[in-house]
Amino acid sequence: MGKMERFSFVALVAGILFFLFADFISWALPMFVLKDIPKKSVEDLAAEAISRNSTAWSDFKKLARYYPETFKKLCQYEESFSGAKKIPESECKPNGKTLAKALRVGHRWYVAEGCWNCHSQMIRPVSNETLRFGIPGVSNTVSYPSEYNNELQAPVLWGTKRVGPDLIREAAVHNIGWQVAHLYNPLYTSPGTNMPPYPWYYTKDSKGNIVPNERGFGLLTYIMWLGSWEVKPPKDFRINIKASNSAKVEENTSKNFAEAK
Repeated sequence: MGKMERFSFVALVAGILFFLFADFISWALPMFVLKDIPKKSVEDLAAEAISRNSTAWSDFKKLARYYPETFKKLCQYEESFSGAKKIPESECKPNGKTLAKALRVGHRWYVAEGCWNCHSQMIRPVSNETLRFGIPGVSNTVSYPSEYNNELQAPVLWGTKRVGPDLIREAAVHNIGWQVAHLYNPLYTSPGTNMPPYPWYYTKDSKGNIVPNERGFGLLTYIMWLGSWEVKPPKDFRINIKASNSAKVEENTSKNFAEAK
């Protein structure tokens, strides 16, 4: 083997080793840097939503009241994918445990469906993003680091591109009725959208009505949680948001749901 061949071989091996070393550092360094920074668990987030009486908590109670059969099934729902475990019947009511379970299930299926491919979760201080995706009527709703220091942002869901709107303030933009109809068939609420329907997150209840199933219940809870910590005060604000949604949209939603049964 000539000198040039030996040099090329050594350079090749060194290059591979440096590549592997750089790959290891890019994976390990953030873990060492961030390991001592406290991160909120889903249970912490649920307790925080309840203590603040946020829109996430009030919307979760509304979902439980609107769809009692699904809520009971959610308590019994088990799956290894999201780590969902059964909740005893005695504890099957809107509380921190059931809210945390719904958030965890919804988050896992949000990721699994690839929703983050089309929807970002970060409002930047450029391009009028606070006006386009922020809280209506509130000037400064730019994203900030501590919002992402929790279990539901591991990994962070900043997205890849915005085919649809940013969702980090979604709790302040649309109400539950809109979300239920939109997830079932986006064309009911957003004519011309290229978002596909998600009918597999729905089922029929004992009366034959189309209602969210356990996964759909969780997904709706998670979406309505996004940005709920920035909605102040929840009650008056949501009334204004509901009033800003045209009555025609709600009328068409009810009509389309009736036809879909």
